[in-house]
Formats: sequence, C-alpha cells, structure tokens
Amino acid sequence: MRAIVIMACFNRRDTTVRSIEGARLAADVAGVELSFVVFDDGSTDGTAEALAGLCGQITVLRGDGTYFWARGMATAEAAALESIALGRIAPADGAGEIHLVWLNDDVFLDDDAFLRLAETVAAHPGAIIAGATRDPEGGHVTYSGLASGGRHPLNFKRIAPTNAPQRVTTFNGNLVVVPASVAARIGGIDGGFSHALADIDYGLRAQRLGIAVLLSPGTCGTCPENPAERPQPAGAEWQRFLGAKGGGNYPSLRLILMKSHRRSWFAFVASTYALWWLRRIAPPVKALARGRSGVL
Repeated sequence: MRAIVIMACFNRRDTTVRSIEGARLAADVAGVELSFVVFDDGSTDGTAEALAGLCGQITVLRGDGTYFWARGMATAEAAALESIALGRIAPADGAGEIHLVWLNDDVFLDDDAFLRLAETVAAHPGAIIAGATRDPEGGHVTYSGLASGGRHPLNFKRIAPTNAPQRVTTFNGNLVVVPASVAARIGGIDGGFSHALADIDYGLRAQRLGIAVLLSPGTCGTCPENPAERPQPAGAEWQRFLGAKGGGNYPSLRLILMKSHRRSWFAFVASTYALWWLRRIAPPVKALARGRSGVL
C-alpha cells in the first residue's frame, strides 16, 4: 500500500514532529510506503524548519496564518493529488491505488494503526475509512465517525468503534483514509470553510455520491479533545461562536447547509443561533427559578 499523509499545522512544532514520527513507525510496521504533504500556516515556532530537517519524503507548504484547517488541508490535498496525476508519486510496485491519509498534527498513531487500517481498506475498496482516536489519559473516544442525531442537519452523535467496520454518516477529520480516485471524484476538501465543518461536509458529499463511509474497528491512536475554553460574558462568547473557529461561523454554516437544503438553509442557521442563546440563557433562568422556589 502506498499512502500520502496530508496535514495542516500551526505553532505546534514538537507535537507535529511527534505525530509524523509516530506515523512513520506505524507505516514501517505495516509495510506501507509513506510520504507527507504538510501545510504550515505561518508558524512562528520553527515548525517548518523542524519539518524540513526530517528525513524522508516531506513536502512543506507555507501559509500566512489565514488559512486555518479547512483551507490548509485543501491546499495539501490538492498538492498531493497533483503529484499523483503528474506521476511524481506512483503506487507501490506499480499496482494498486494510492491513498490519502488525513492526519491531525496532534494524533499519535498506535504502532499497528496502519496495519489495521490497511485491512479495512483492503476489505472495502473504494470506501472512505475513518479511524477513531482516544484520550491519552482517560482512554475514552475523542474523535470518530458520526451519525445523524436529530432533526437539525448538523446534529450528529459520535459513534463508538466496535470490533468490526461500521457504516457512518460522516466523520471527524482527525484520521481518515481516502483512495485518491475517490478524492478526485468528490472534488477535494472544500477550502471555502473558515476552519471547521470541512470534514463533516466531505463525508456528506461522499454519501450523496453513493461512496461508502466506514468507521474502522477499534481506536487507532491518541488525540486529546480540544480544551474547554474559559467562560466569558455572553457577548464575548457569542463573538467567539461566530468567529473563524467557532461552530456558528455564518459563512461556514451557510456553505454547508446550502449544499443540502437550498430552500431552507436560512431557517437552520436561525435555529442554530436561537438554540445557542437558549442554552446560554437557560442555566441562569433555572438558577433563578430554584432560588425563588427556595424563598417561597
């Protein structure tokens, strides 16, 4: 099996290097030929220099700090697909298909991760395979495949991996294996998203094209969840929610919802914002009600 790892990073030099070294070790165990295309979005901590000093096939692309995850990954993917199209990277032994591996720079793969992922890939040719990760301390699942969880089209529930592959609706993009031909058919990662949702969108687009999306058995490595952010006044949290990395970023919400709900997308955007404020207001209201009942 021949694979190209695509990765986006920003100011996490040691973590990024550790992730790449872990991927190389897992590839050696599985006999996978691995190369890397890494998009460094203007890191100032020496990440690009550290990556350039690593041995092996590593292409480092540079951004100016405005690309974030979606556009950075889209750029890395496009470069990888171009290398394949131009014959600069060929399948192992001239046979089979090259696969793209999405890898977050904070994922540290198990030694046998590629061995197990390759088994799922071989058993399900032409499918997209998502790999679940676990917390390095608690061991609980942190990122995985996702299934629809409610009426809102962006309401998803995380799927716990079992000992067999499972069909999923979409996925977190921390660890994903995509055949190059499938990536070309889908049209690549959409870099129009501000930061998040590009992975969710990719899985949904695959489903609409009839491409199978599967969750690989077990967990494939560790990846801590993003730390909870400090509580702030409502106005500040609202602006953070709407920001480039926020779940309520309007351009990103509009982009993903228009693809599946061309006539009703605005209603879902409005409900997203209404639910945010309801959740923000509900705790103080409940606390006030408890206080009043105690007095009365």
